[in-house]
Amino acid sequence: MAAALQMFLFLFKSKYRRKCVFTSGVFSMIVVYSSVFNLASSTNCTGAQCVNGECVNGTGCVCFDGWQGPSCQFCGGKVRLPDTSGHIHDGHGNYSIDVKCSWLVDAGGIPNTTIRLHLEEFATECGWDHLYIFDGDSVDAPLLAVFSGLMYKDGYTIRKIPEVVAKSGSALLHFYSDVAYNMTGFNISYRFNSCPSRSSAVNCSGHGICIDGVCTCDASYMGEACHIEVCPGNCGDNGECNMESHRCDCHRGFKGDDCSQWEATGYWEVVQPKDFVPVGSASHGAVVWRDSLYIIGGESFHRAEMIYVYDFNGNVWETHHMDSKNVPQPRYGHSAVLFGDKIYVYGGVEESGTISAELWAFDVNAKTWENITVRAEHCNATAPNGSMLCGPLRSAGHTATIVTGRGGKSERMIVIFGYSPHYGYLNTVQEYHFGTREWIIVRTVGYPVNGGYGHSSALDPLTNYIYVYGGFVSESSAQSVLTNRMYSYNPNTHKWLRLADAPSARFLHTATFVSSGLMLVFGGNTHNDTAHSHGARCYSADLLVYDVLCNHWDISDAPHLLRADLARFGHSAVTFEGALYLYGGFDGQMLSDMMRFVPGKCESLTNDTMCESIRFGVKCLWIPHANKCVSLSAENLINFKNYSLCKETTQSSCSDCQDCTSCSNTFGCEWSNESSSCLLRDADRKMQVLPADRCPNRELAECNQLHNCQACTSNTHCHWTYEVPCKAVGNVSVVEPQESVPCGSVCAELTSCYNCTQEECIWCQNEGRCVDKNAYSVSFPYGQCREWTTQQSRCRSPVAGKSSCSFFATCADCREDPACGWCDDGSGTGLGVCLPGGNLRPAQDFPCPSSLWYFTQCPTCQCNGHSTCANGTSLCNQPCANLTRGPHCEQCVHGYYGNPVNGGKCSPCECNDQGTECHPDTGKCFCTTKGIVGDHCERCDTQNHYLGDPTNKGSCFYELTIDYQFTFNLSKKDDRHYTQINFRNSPPKSDVDAEFSITCSVLAKMNLTMKTANNVEKPILTNHNCTSYRYRFNKAEHNFGTLDNVTLTTFYVYVYDFRPPLWIQISFSQYPKLNLQQFFITFSTCFLLLLLVAAILWKIKQKYDMYRRRQRLFVEMEQMASRPFSQVLVEIEQREKLEDSSESISTLRKKKKDSPSPIALEPCCGNRAAVLSLLVRLPTGGEMYTPPGQSAGLAVASALVTLGNPRKVSIDPTGKTEAKAKSRKSLSSQHPDSCI
Repeated sequence: MAAALQMFLFLFKSKYRRKCVFTSGVFSMIVVYSSVFNLASSTNCTGAQCVNGECVNGTGCVCFDGWQGPSCQFCGGKVRLPDTSGHIHDGHGNYSIDVKCSWLVDAGGIPNTTIRLHLEEFATECGWDHLYIFDGDSVDAPLLAVFSGLMYKDGYTIRKIPEVVAKSGSALLHFYSDVAYNMTGFNISYRFNSCPSRSSAVNCSGHGICIDGVCTCDASYMGEACHIEVCPGNCGDNGECNMESHRCDCHRGFKGDDCSQWEATGYWEVVQPKDFVPVGSASHGAVVWRDSLYIIGGESFHRAEMIYVYDFNGNVWETHHMDSKNVPQPRYGHSAVLFGDKIYVYGGVEESGTISAELWAFDVNAKTWENITVRAEHCNATAPNGSMLCGPLRSAGHTATIVTGRGGKSERMIVIFGYSPHYGYLNTVQEYHFGTREWIIVRTVGYPVNGGYGHSSALDPLTNYIYVYGGFVSESSAQSVLTNRMYSYNPNTHKWLRLADAPSARFLHTATFVSSGLMLVFGGNTHNDTAHSHGARCYSADLLVYDVLCNHWDISDAPHLLRADLARFGHSAVTFEGALYLYGGFDGQMLSDMMRFVPGKCESLTNDTMCESIRFGVKCLWIPHANKCVSLSAENLINFKNYSLCKETTQSSCSDCQDCTSCSNTFGCEWSNESSSCLLRDADRKMQVLPADRCPNRELAECNQLHNCQACTSNTHCHWTYEVPCKAVGNVSVVEPQESVPCGSVCAELTSCYNCTQEECIWCQNEGRCVDKNAYSVSFPYGQCREWTTQQSRCRSPVAGKSSCSFFATCADCREDPACGWCDDGSGTGLGVCLPGGNLRPAQDFPCPSSLWYFTQCPTCQCNGHSTCANGTSLCNQPCANLTRGPHCEQCVHGYYGNPVNGGKCSPCECNDQGTECHPDTGKCFCTTKGIVGDHCERCDTQNHYLGDPTNKGSCFYELTIDYQFTFNLSKKDDRHYTQINFRNSPPKSDVDAEFSITCSVLAKMNLTMKTANNVEKPILTNHNCTSYRYRFNKAEHNFGTLDNVTLTTFYVYVYDFRPPLWIQISFSQYPKLNLQQFFITFSTCFLLLLLVAAILWKIKQKYDMYRRRQRLFVEMEQMASRPFSQVLVEIEQREKLEDSSESISTLRKKKKDSPSPIALEPCCGNRAAVLSLLVRLPTGGEMYTPPGQSAGLAVASALVTLGNPRKVSIDPTGKTEAKAKSRKSLSSQHPDSCI
């Protein structure tokens, strides 16, 4: 079982970015070295809780062999299944993460025994959690299948017969789950010498009898499992059942096993070759030469030949005999094209895992290979394409297309994208010119593409563009995802254009133009990173159709009654005589079947709607004046001037484009300078639109696609730092380094697990390869990596002359690896060595007697060489020898450290008499006195104010500051070993008593000593309880302070015999004694003085305020009196006579009168206030004229007013209540501003 969960940041999971957040923790388990039981939990249990175990005395589940977990609900370890039938499953519910489980189904050496495994249910994380099935008892046996993803669940199935057959008499199954997602898992039934069947409950699908493992079918069924009806649906209405020939004889114009496919609309059929069928393969190359199909290389789990040839006319396969001694290494992920009579093979992954940059040519006539030496351009910074890359690059997962230049000249092979171990995901275009053998990397323009692995590219003969779709692309240095983007590439102008996105993303699919203008995409792996896959499956059976002229995608369905299993990826597709042929691929097993698709005929479509919308493998044109539908071709476009092409188009996603370069090179989009956004193209739009060739900072968009240091620095326009990703040179600020930082080693160059896991890389244990975190899925697309790690603690250090199995020190750990077994030394004490091998014997170079070889079990007695077991039991005789302890003598006794497992030794802890125990693995001492540190307790923790010398039986003391109270909390995990803590203090004041106090939260003892100058320590208290203690040291009895820089008295406090957690409060203080009479006299005097000062200040303030008011009044009067004289002409109206009646007075009061106008308004300085002068009429006593003795009855009145808008005073009576509630501070003053 794993000791620790791994974590990714690729989360990536690439997987790392790709997983949801999870916590890495440490799981512990107690291993009981028994061949039958494993102790799973010490918690209380019941029989019902122990799913695959027994509840022992209600204290814990004891798991059966091959199970683990608190309730024995998860598989674990390696177990042998000798029964002739049974079930294999991962456990109850979802399987556990970070687990390895192995099952050996063994017939016990019975000859000619076949083991048939039937998948009842299978659902694991696609691409990361795999089930491996070997036809034999070891991982060196032929690999039959690598299952992963959603394959069989809830009625969904990718194969009609979900079975795997092992013919060696043994089948080794190994399941590996990584540290992230876990799913429902799998359930597999197995039987010996049974017959194939669609259901495991019956043989021969219930339609035949089983004789010696072969089905004899009923008259109306056929096939190896009797699962195919001779005449499905009695051939319907479109054919007749021919029982003698075991087929439907279809009527004219109909095709298919059940005659349900109309020939005019295209049809599928399974190609049934005669005699020999090659070993299945995936990611191979496929080319057609004359009437033969050549299959070159491919991943076949090391079983296939380099070349297979299929004769279309003879319907036979043959293995190609090669006369050349100079042959390429077997490989997959390469490209293969035909030029003349030679097949050119470039790149790929060799059997050793090395990605190649070789270009090989196979002469079909001479049957010889040639390793071509190309003329490559020089790698320098002054290259015309602005790149220091020079080809051919080491690449896999790329595509290659033959293109002929204008006028039929300049034939060249165009290599697009791929994955390089040095530069990561390539977005480059490479060209190889056949005539000159020149290899160049071209400088492309247009859309800044994000290159990748496993995409498809196909040349449209009508437009002469290469159309590139899908693939695994890099999003960052730690994450890669599938893409659904579609591009066109003009090989003459080297320009990229982004087209409409496909309905789904995929990689390792095929794309082919059977006829001009219509691209057929089949299959592929559509499972994006698990966090973003939304249920997409590993193996796709989709048939997508892309209309080039309409920029539109459609999804087409293959017939459900087709006898072949369609879902797959890594297959190949070629065209021959106007038909599409699909071969091979991978669906958990390597495939070698072939299917044929014949496109329909446009002439069968009778109206414009059908002609323009139905796409059955050929692009059609509707000719309105002729009222007919014809196929798209250059000749028809010339002959028919008036035609209709599209009923619908797919609009590109302009909103994805964040810069001018991307937007302007996306079909149907344009960049607006005004809004700095990408908009749908509109001819009527008035705003300024920037054409593609005038977009600034194309280098910025180009550099954003480069996600590793090597790729970025190889472009002269880009700049790389680890803090800021790749950016254009022109965007480097002055505060950033002006030179790119040196690039470190790439992951592929790291050859050891330790070096690999130090970087952002993944180490594959069984392949011995280091890969980038964002490239795991493209490095092992077919599950070649059985186990990976990013932690150094799980690295298996290579030792000269030893295998990686020697990393496992115990038989239990050795059993978990499917490649390893245990060789016991025969002593009966558990000593042995872990060696590579299978059930019967170890590997050839590692001898071990068969009687001492254990593969699925361990020897009964497992005492690690330090004891023996009594009476054939698994219980070790106690006490263990050699300073060891434990049920299996697997630990060192207290006071010793080391690894006593499998004969290891224990060494004494060297703790300088300051501790009795140490770390059992490293020997680092657990010091028992707080403040003493060091691997051997040899020094004081001076950083935390502990002083002293712990050597020579000394100790460390915390220096207490006088007049402060300290609290020490010893409750952390690191404090659990402390049993003592020491303090010291030297009272500095000679004329003040020293008071000591201490409080302990738990029971502890205390010693208190005193040391004077030139004398030894003198005990004051011994073995005293320190729960609470206080004492005063009289100044008359002790000499405190210092004399000639010599401390006269120092107190030492030793607290010991405690067990954390606890807290301690301790203090030394020298406060003088308080005189209460003097205190109260002083306090009262100060208080009265304070009151007196406050009263005096208040009086002074009042006097000053009064003085200010008087001064202001004097100044205002002086200003008003000294203003200039002026003459004003005043017109006085005649006053109306008032009748002496209450009615007249009332009417007069109600009469509205004009506001009086001033005769003068004289502003003061500052223009904030002014002197207003009014002419007022004096009272007349109700008469019309001024009474005798008065002057004219007029007077001049003046007032100081505020300039500006007048403040209106509300007369609303309801405001009175509100006004009362307002504070005084909220009311503004009505007094005008001063004239001063």
